[in-house]
Amino acid sequence: MHKISSISQALTGAFLSAALLTACGDDNSAAPLPYQGGITASSSSVQAPPTSNATEPASSATQQPESSATTPNETSSSSEATGPVEVSSSATAEPPASSANAAPLDPNCTETPVAAISTDSIGLADIADVFKSVRCNEKAVFVIRHGERDDGDHTKYSPLTYWEGEPDSIKGKPTDGVRQAIAVGKKLISADEFTYTHTKFLRTEQTCFYIAQGRGETTFTHDSTDLYSISWYKKDKERYSFYEDSTTNVRLVIAGWAYDNLYADAFYDLKERSEEIIKTQIAPDYASMNKFRVICSHDDFILPLSVFASNGKVNYRFHDPASRHWPYFLTGVAVIIDHKNQIRYVPFKGLGIGAE
Repeated sequence: MHKISSISQALTGAFLSAALLTACGDDNSAAPLPYQGGITASSSSVQAPPTSNATEPASSATQQPESSATTPNETSSSSEATGPVEVSSSATAEPPASSANAAPLDPNCTETPVAAISTDSIGLADIADVFKSVRCNEKAVFVIRHGERDDGDHTKYSPLTYWEGEPDSIKGKPTDGVRQAIAVGKKLISADEFTYTHTKFLRTEQTCFYIAQGRGETTFTHDSTDLYSISWYKKDKERYSFYEDSTTNVRLVIAGWAYDNLYADAFYDLKERSEEIIKTQIAPDYASMNKFRVICSHDDFILPLSVFASNGKVNYRFHDPASRHWPYFLTGVAVIIDHKNQIRYVPFKGLGIGAE
């Protein structure tokens, strides 16, 4: 078996033609359709990654969050990363109304209790169970980390990995980023319309595309944004960089802040900042939202959002020597809003494991 970069070499700078997407079969070994997307790079930026560490992430003691050093348009001012989402229907929506101003409910919809969902030892539900739990009077946004990319390439143009030939399985997950995303898409199959938002990184755009392919979609409705990375939470870039240098691993900084308010002078308040992006971007108002939306993001955003959403119950305590857990590929948070604009959160895993 040998890893190839055909998905990155096929970039054309044009959005995906609807004719390229067809439903995937149940066999994960079926070759995925090539990606032709809107993020372009020079050929030198998308060389085939090495094959020596294709199936497992780098050691958690050394690997850095992928977008911490390369997020576009990052500044040290309080206005960083607050620009509107490009072409996003939710970017200009008003904050949620009170539950007294409920949206009209479909007459065919009968309100039912929220279903109980089992979680693993980390505190994560399976995305399939979360998807099935969304009621007729609710809409859901799945904020999700991208699929596997080459361990040694954190750049903006690093593509998802893909193994040519028969895939293997490790710890209950497909062995490359393309098949991982397709497998998650197959857990989200329904007749409902999905829309997609991703950061301006090749791997997040590809992740959204292959989730759509896994769902069997014939169109790929998507937009991009500079949001949804640790830059949203950073208040002081210089202090953040100082802590990154002094700890030699920024994962320690992000987890220490999110759980125990360490390094607090580098960050905004976790609760206030999380609520702000949820109310202005992710789930602004039930009436203005589509039934389902997927936001493809990065680990350094998924961790603080998961800590907020679970009140610290999800165990991504990387700074704790007894834990050292960090969000795995295709983990995330479901933000589910009902017709009364009441929100519930469910941290989830898309694959068989949720933490590395």
